[in-house]
Formats: sequence, C-alpha cells, structure tokens
Amino acid sequence: MKRVTASDARKNWFRLLDEVAAGEVVCIERRGRRILLKREVEARVRESVPDYSTILRSDEAAHADEWGWVWDGPEGDLHPGRAPEPDQG
Repeated sequence: MKRVTASDARKNWFRLLDEVAAGEVVCIERRGRRILLKREVEARVRESVPDYSTILRSDEAAHADEWGWVWDGPEGDLHPGRAPEPDQG
C-alpha cells in the first residue's frame, strides 16, 4: 500500500489515479485521518449462455409455442397437447 500526504496527492492526483486503476491501493493521510483509494472489484462476468440443447430435447421443439392443454369435456380429462386453432370467422 502506497502512503502519501494530502498535499502530495493533490500535486500528483492523475498519477495516483493511474496507479489505483492498475491495482495499487493508495492511502492519503490528512490531519491524522487516512483515506484509502482502491479500484472497485469487478463483477464476475458470465462466460456465455449455457447450451441446454443436450438436456432439453423434444421432437416437436420447433412447435413449442403451439403446445397447450386439451380438455375432453365435462366428463373427460385435461391433458397436454396442441391447442386447437382459434376460429378465424
């Protein structure tokens, strides 16, 4: 950790900023108090979106937006299937 006085920090401000950006921690001392300058820890960036195609497979995946529930009436069952086409009338 680099230590400088407030006067030296004022004289060399941009050089200190460059050092902090490069990873150096700088301690500025003024009237018995210390102020630390350090670079923010960068958030870990996700490498890429996972490829789920090897896990999620279906012969009809291209028609996934057409899937729905089919009801066989009051005495029937509700089961997955293709939703009926809406009336175009």
